[in-house]
Parts: sequence; structure tokens; C-alpha cells
Amino acid sequence: MPGTNANGEEDPAGGGAGERGDDAERRAVERFVSDLLARGEAVFEGEEPTARTTHVVRREDDGRLTVRRLRFH
Repeated sequence: MPGTNANGEEDPAGGGAGERGDDAERRAVERFVSDLLARGEAVFEGEEPTARTTHVVRREDDGRLTVRRLRFH
């Protein structure tokens, strides 16, 4: 379904505000997960948590990442 881009020009790929918002949300979650993993505060589901692990990351069937808090550190 065509929409318009930020300049008011037609965007044939669709790209409505909701889709751009979903993409921004996905990037924000991926950044959050990346930061948790870099600090050693998260593990992927099925991995053994360490003493520093506060979150478990799961990749859903559709590719989205979800984060579940285990505990506060």
C-alpha cells in the first residue's frame, strides 16, 4: 500500500509511519540486547547464566528479539 515519505513524495514501497516505527523499535531492541551482551549482563535462552547475568534473550520465530529480566544486580 503506497504512502508518502517525509518530504511528501510518494513512497511506492508503503513505508507508512507504523512500519517506520516498527523498524525503529526493532533497532532499539537490537541495540539494547547488544549492549547487555557486551557488558556480560545477558545470555541467549538455553545458555548457562553467570553471576552477572540479569537478562535472558530469546529470538522469536519471526526473528524478533525478546528480553526477560532474571534478577536485579
